[in-house]
Amino acid sequence: MNKFPKESVFKTPENYFDSLPDRILRKRRQRTRQVYLTALAVAAACIVGFLMVVVFPTQQHTTDFRTAINEEVDYYITTGAWDEVDVLLLADNPNDLLDAITAAEWRSELGNEDEELLLNEILF
Repeated sequence: MNKFPKESVFKTPENYFDSLPDRILRKRRQRTRQVYLTALAVAAACIVGFLMVVVFPTQQHTTDFRTAINEEVDYYITTGAWDEVDVLLLADNPNDLLDAITAAEWRSELGNEDEELLLNEILF
């Protein structure tokens, strides 16, 4: 230990403590300004988002899925990819589907006046 110099290695620059409060306040003002700018940017983004969602909503195209599925099934049938058996196998209750097809064909042949006859023919 005796070999080390006895001088103080911790020296402060001249007028360090005189200018310290000014430097601290300057950094504080810069940070405060950054916080205000950030808050302003967040508020602007919220206002723009509100306007986009509530005031100027985009038109969303609602798709009628039943119509889309029917069109797709019609496409597969007309192109020959599916036949009658395939369509009946896809139905939840094929008997109801056959009854509806039969009723539609009978109505087109007989007209609407013989609907009682049609019901009797389908049931028996």
